[in-house]
Amino acid sequence: MKRILVLLMCVIIAVAMAPQAEGAFLAYADEETTSTLSVEEPSEKEAATDTFAGTSEEVEEPATEEPDPEPDPTRPPHKHKYVSKVTKKATCKRKGVRTYTCECGDYYTKPIPKAKHKYKKKVIKKAKCTKGGKVRYRCSVCGKKYYKKTKKLGHKYKKKVLRKATCTHTGKARYTCKRCGKKYTKVIKKRVHHPKVRKGKYFCRDCGVKITKLSKYQKTLLSRDFAVYWAKKIAANNNFHYGKSKWAHHNGCYFCGTNQYEKSLKIKDGATLKECEKTYCCNPFVTAAYCHGAGAEEVDCTVKSKRFGLANDSNKVVKNKSWKKVKKPSKVTRLMVGDILLTPTHAMLYAGGGKVVHAQHHDNGVRGDYWNESIVWDKISDRQWKRTSKIYRYMGTGKF
Repeated sequence: MKRILVLLMCVIIAVAMAPQAEGAFLAYADEETTSTLSVEEPSEKEAATDTFAGTSEEVEEPATEEPDPEPDPTRPPHKHKYVSKVTKKATCKRKGVRTYTCECGDYYTKPIPKAKHKYKKKVIKKAKCTKGGKVRYRCSVCGKKYYKKTKKLGHKYKKKVLRKATCTHTGKARYTCKRCGKKYTKVIKKRVHHPKVRKGKYFCRDCGVKITKLSKYQKTLLSRDFAVYWAKKIAANNNFHYGKSKWAHHNGCYFCGTNQYEKSLKIKDGATLKECEKTYCCNPFVTAAYCHGAGAEEVDCTVKSKRFGLANDSNKVVKNKSWKKVKKPSKVTRLMVGDILLTPTHAMLYAGGGKVVHAQHHDNGVRGDYWNESIVWDKISDRQWKRTSKIYRYMGTGKF
């Protein structure tokens, strides 16, 4: 109650004193105005006297702008030479900035396109033989990601022969998938009777059964055998040698006389004309094996060319449909009898069992101790097999 009474008294006193305060404020304002108006401005003469006397402050005159110097006509105009610098690297999130600055201070900028995302691959679900998988690609910079499905792998079978097929009974093979272990078996067809000639009749060389009529494939097998048989026969005859163009004609044929005339021979080291006629280099030797041994009409040994053998793919002999270029197997023993093996510098005839018949460059065209060993039937060396680059297989039928 006392506090309320004190507050009321303070309010009453303040209201009573308000007119007196207002009057005092107005009186003070009138005095200030009067004093301001009573100040006299100095005359022009007094101001001038004060200025020369140095009693007043100095007045600075406005500075005059000097004109730009005229350009020197003898001096060549300035050419900007800008040096570029990446001032802001581009990322897969934002563009970058490349600034070009001249030594005079002029510059300009060009934007750099956004960089490509740096994706990291992670396999979410592995693909199987029968089902596809799932892979996630995620950017290591901005975190952007996407998913991609992968194709199913398919079965990868490994073959195992349980029973070999012969010309009398079928065989059996088992195929097992390396990935999932799935298995299945397959029957291998009987082999064709491989014919051989005995007293003018045909018999199977494996089972001995008599063959009354030869199929086209059996005729082809017989042609290959005849070519190899002829080559072995020549290799066993010491009257036939390897011939090099240094002392005998490169492509002389003993049977048909192709290019065999006295003017074409270069007889050296005491070799006679008769000896020169019985010479072969490697290419004509394998060609003659099919021409004379198998009676193959597809082989033309009358071609008047330095290399009428099989070394050149553009040769008309190998262009014939009766010749087939086959893929080189992993082992020599997987070749077929009668296959022709070519290296960059040599030609050989496969005779089976890892052996070849060939006219080898043994004596280098010089008569010596190895004169009778230049056409041989021996095992193929590792070096010769490694250098073998082309293999041709005879698919014709020959003459019967």
